[in-house]
Amino acid sequence: MARLTRNEFPGGVYYIKAGGKDTESIFRDPSDRARFLDILSETAFRFKWLCHSYCLLDDHYHLLLETPCGRLSLGMRQINGLYTQSFNKKYGRQGPLFGERFRSIIIEKTRYLLPLHRHMMLNPVRANLASEPKAWPWSSYLPNILKGVRPGFLFTQWILSFFQGKDKALALERYERYISSGSDECFLWQELKERMFLGSDSFIEKVKKRLQVQNCGKRDMNSWLRSGERLALKEIFGTGKLPRKERDSRIYHAYIHQGYTLSEIAAFLNIHLATASRAVRRMEKKALKQVLRT
Repeated sequence: MARLTRNEFPGGVYYIKAGGKDTESIFRDPSDRARFLDILSETAFRFKWLCHSYCLLDDHYHLLLETPCGRLSLGMRQINGLYTQSFNKKYGRQGPLFGERFRSIIIEKTRYLLPLHRHMMLNPVRANLASEPKAWPWSSYLPNILKGVRPGFLFTQWILSFFQGKDKALALERYERYISSGSDECFLWQELKERMFLGSDSFIEKVKKRLQVQNCGKRDMNSWLRSGERLALKEIFGTGKLPRKERDSRIYHAYIHQGYTLSEIAAFLNIHLATASRAVRRMEKKALKQVLRT
């Protein structure tokens, strides 16, 4: 089967699954799981993730992540890499711990995050690791029902907002009832589209347009390297003072299509590096808005 392209973008919401190589256990005792959660906490803080849900089994784990600033792959590389180093050192082993690269599915938050959370909370029961969700201490179930310590990286507000009421005890009872109501349910993975989306057709179309703009906005350095031609910055910007919108457009062109670094552009224009960076971001946002209108 062909290897899927890793599609990610700022603001994406993802279902994540990663498992041990050849179904090897990646957690052998409680201290392993505690170490993993420490690494997840450090990573979520560093990359500004929102972790809506987690569940650690024996040979794999599940996460529901929202990435306001993007950088999903970088963060996952840090999690799996640091945990592998720690695990190998502890058990005197060598080589990769995880099997295939982690699986990520882009999900429509309002439609799928809550049922995916329920599916994850019931995984220990389905795997015969626990008799009920609250009997498994290595998922976000107990923090959601206000039992035990809530990890600092766990963002419970969105999921619990569906069950809020004046009576907190009643709200928690509704949450527990919702989770248990899926006991006999096998999550409808047949709703997965193109092996990477869980969402409505309109949602998928918007995501594709956003990814298209993002991919078009990657620096097109190979094209001018192959041709051996590149416009001089003087040709791009001229010698006179430009209105801001026109200057933004030319900065974007020089950076994306001509392969100049932001430092080179800023030095030529005698502006701060951050000013050049903001110009590129403004043009990317403008392009995205135009595409999403169509």
